[in-house]
Amino acid sequence: MKLSVLTLALLILTAFISSLSAELPTVPEGYSIEVVAEHPLVTYPMMGGFDERGRLFLAENAGINDRSEELLENPRSFIRMLEDTDGDGKFDNSTIFADKLSFPQGALWYRGSLYVASPPYIWRFEDTDDDGVADIREELVGKFGFTGNAADIHGCFLGPDGRIYWCDGRHGHEFTDDQGNITSQGLAARIFSCKPDGSDVEIFCGGGMDNPVEIDFLPTGEMFGTVNILLNGPRVDCLMHWIEGGNYPHHQRAYSEMPRTGDLLEPMTRFGHVAVSGMTRYRSNYLGDDFKNDIFTTIFNLHKVVRSDVRRVGATFETTETDFLLSNDPNFHATDIIEDADGSLLVIDTGGWFRIGCPTSQIAKPEFTGAIYRIRKQDAPPVVDPRGLELNWDALDVAGLIELLQDPRPAVSARALDDLAQGDAEAVNQLTTAGRDIDSPAAIPATWALRRNGSAEALTGLRELLNSSNIDIRRVAIRSVGDLRDLMSLNLLMPMLRSDDLSLKQNSATAIGRILEKHADQIPVVIKERVVSEIFLQLANPEIDRVTEHSLLYALIRFNEPGPILAYLEHESPIVRRGALIALDQMADGNLTRDLVVPLLNTDYPPLQNQALEVISSHDGWAGETLGLLGGWLAAPQLLPEQVGVLRSFLLAQVSDEHVQRFIAEKFVTTSEENQLLLLDVIGAAPLPALPNEWDPILRNSLVDEQLEIQLAAVWALNRFDALPFEELLMAIVENEELNANLRVEATHVLAELLTTTSDRLYAFVLSQLSEDNLPMERLAAARTLSALPLSIDQQRALIDRLGYAGPVARPVLIRSFMEGDQEEIGLPLVDELAKLNENLPAEQLELLFRNYPASVKEAVRLKLSRSESELAENKAMLDELAPLSVGGDPAAGKSVFFGKKAACSGCHAVHGQGARIGPDLSQIGAIRTERDLLEAIVFPSASFAREFNSYTIITEEGKIHSGIISRETPEAIFLRKADLSEVRILQEEIDEMQESKISIMPKDLHKAINDEELRDLIAYLKEQTKAQ
Repeated sequence: MKLSVLTLALLILTAFISSLSAELPTVPEGYSIEVVAEHPLVTYPMMGGFDERGRLFLAENAGINDRSEELLENPRSFIRMLEDTDGDGKFDNSTIFADKLSFPQGALWYRGSLYVASPPYIWRFEDTDDDGVADIREELVGKFGFTGNAADIHGCFLGPDGRIYWCDGRHGHEFTDDQGNITSQGLAARIFSCKPDGSDVEIFCGGGMDNPVEIDFLPTGEMFGTVNILLNGPRVDCLMHWIEGGNYPHHQRAYSEMPRTGDLLEPMTRFGHVAVSGMTRYRSNYLGDDFKNDIFTTIFNLHKVVRSDVRRVGATFETTETDFLLSNDPNFHATDIIEDADGSLLVIDTGGWFRIGCPTSQIAKPEFTGAIYRIRKQDAPPVVDPRGLELNWDALDVAGLIELLQDPRPAVSARALDDLAQGDAEAVNQLTTAGRDIDSPAAIPATWALRRNGSAEALTGLRELLNSSNIDIRRVAIRSVGDLRDLMSLNLLMPMLRSDDLSLKQNSATAIGRILEKHADQIPVVIKERVVSEIFLQLANPEIDRVTEHSLLYALIRFNEPGPILAYLEHESPIVRRGALIALDQMADGNLTRDLVVPLLNTDYPPLQNQALEVISSHDGWAGETLGLLGGWLAAPQLLPEQVGVLRSFLLAQVSDEHVQRFIAEKFVTTSEENQLLLLDVIGAAPLPALPNEWDPILRNSLVDEQLEIQLAAVWALNRFDALPFEELLMAIVENEELNANLRVEATHVLAELLTTTSDRLYAFVLSQLSEDNLPMERLAAARTLSALPLSIDQQRALIDRLGYAGPVARPVLIRSFMEGDQEEIGLPLVDELAKLNENLPAEQLELLFRNYPASVKEAVRLKLSRSESELAENKAMLDELAPLSVGGDPAAGKSVFFGKKAACSGCHAVHGQGARIGPDLSQIGAIRTERDLLEAIVFPSASFAREFNSYTIITEEGKIHSGIISRETPEAIFLRKADLSEVRILQEEIDEMQESKISIMPKDLHKAINDEELRDLIAYLKEQTKAQ
């Protein structure tokens, strides 16, 4: 009886879970969609790939949101193998092929092995006895860093060149050899490749982007891919045409690891803040002839799949997008799309489990277990034997395999290509012959087979095909001889640099760069000079685009011989001089000197001038000769917009130079008020241990300036330095009741470190500035100052009594002011007040807040403040109660709430350029979040981090605790933006402990600061923000 009850319960549970995803997504008219795998056959599938037998290998998650440490200690995710045993298009058999993986994101079957990216390694699995379970598991390449938020390694992917590719998010890598020596390391995101045996690891491109997800290739070898957070402020997720050697935005510390050829490279397609995931290039004509080579991209946050029509433009591409699949189910999250051998599309929905780093609803919903859908064209005839399993492959000779290269079934053609690539000299001869047939569909795959073969005979054939009259064959041949670094192809590639077709010019430059990098010591000087001359000739060509310019310059950087390039620093063309400067600056052995660079400032060509300034700013002690130019800029009443950024960056980069410090002091006296504010900003941001003597008069005079903006800027600058020499001036400001109250508060904050006690009069004044009559940032400044002041026991007790009146913006800052306390007489009343206010503090914050208090206080915290595991259910219940307020509001009224004093949203967030940029830009938030998601983000901000705004907790060796967002880093210090919006500088050497925090710096309970109608209107306003302006 017990068994039958259990069985019934399982059936009911299965029926319930299945019903959660019963509503199918919609597809265009003329297409059908059906579920082909769901729970219990699959649970939380993410990404996958087929083998030649039609078995689908799925990277499947355990549905947990653990951090990397827990994932490595107890790896519970796995690779599942699905089979369709009866050929009806639906999967009916499941096997766990490989278990105990941390976070697998991809599966590639190639030559009898399965390649999987699951940190910290790229893995190779093999099933030698064909029982459906891998019995060989090899750590192929590693190690790779990760956090558990899915922004780490993805893959693997097969390149047309036969190499194994994968994407790596911005969590760093470190490779070592057999002796433990580090062979490669870095923090930047990258796209890697290696040979199938794991050798010859190469970096294709990289940079400061957060998370490149998947890649695929055009028939001619160009690489496309999806990436999250390529741009920030606002965040932009993109579809990319990745360029070899490309350096991409946006984290300076990451992209500075790699050579730059000028401006960072741009995306092909900007989707906005949407969370792109898996993608594929469509290979067959099953869906229609106009679909071939289109890109399909899964959009996690928007619950859809987008189709991109791709067109060549110069050396790159542009796209036009249309929605192909749409789901109204907020728990549908597409993570991958795969073309099956018959041309139908499989869409993988991972369900509702994932929340770490996900910018949509953060309350995990593991009851939504995901599914796999198949999309077909309704009137398309079925494809017979789509994988060629009925062919006798072992009996096929070379001619038979070459015939299959033009088979319309992509899986058949791909298998024939790889079989031929492993052939002998006779196969190579026949492949070359096939490549000559410019009208045959077999010509391009035959050329790729030669590339994969890579023998001396294959290279002979590829050299011949460099002169093909078919431009696509030439593209593949150029890429191939470059991949193989064929020295004998160098002279054949040179004329192609002069091609009118920019893609040929760009591909040739890449190939030449690879050849120069390997064989420079074998090339006669006269040939080197001719190559360099031709590259600079093409750089000066006004018809080239940025991608072509990049590849030309990257070829020079790879060449890494300054001798033939130095003369071009004196070329008559400023474009050429700039190119030579970039190449010499970025190559490993460029050996630029100040005397070579400074004369380049004497130009009326702004790109050269800015490039020279950038180079100079990166070298200590080079600044002196540039200051005349910058002084001319500051003599103007107003700087040009592009000059502001260059000047600020240059001065901050060189601010340790005494010439620059003196320059700032001298120019401050004579420049305009607007420029003075810029210089005060530089002073305040300067990463110096002490205030230079030359700047003392600047701050003294500014503190008594008639302009409030100048006074405030001077006070803010003093937050960075020792305030003791300015104590008298600051005290005069504090005590002058006729001055602006916010100026007095900010001055008090600077003075706080010098005070041993706080007078009741001063305490009362700062406390009064918490009034809701003041602007949000003024209230925040008052809270920040109260937290910094040395308060007596009575003052602390009084502050505890005022917590209820502080409001949601200031209260979190005031609460954190008790973090360094240790006395029972303060701790117990604080616990009581927080309990009375029903402050639902996360466990991590409670632990930090009361870590130094005695056991009696910690016991009170446990009894009165600690939350049980029912907190999640309570949060859901509260959201359900507030849910009616998420619809029906007035966007116009909501705008007033957003920019008003009560909610103070604009104090941290911007919409279309209005507001602050401390938190995520919300200009397109309505396009990626449902009304309920927006409600949740307001009510429970610590449950909803947008990636890039993760909070960190740092404990110093002195025991001081700082929490906030890392705003910038230097080798010496970390700069943390705290909840009170102040920025604190923490020396790297003083950090005792640093860990990612689960607590947002956004104040909680903001919905309590406004009434129900204001909350409704605010959500309506945010939901209306869907497009960039």
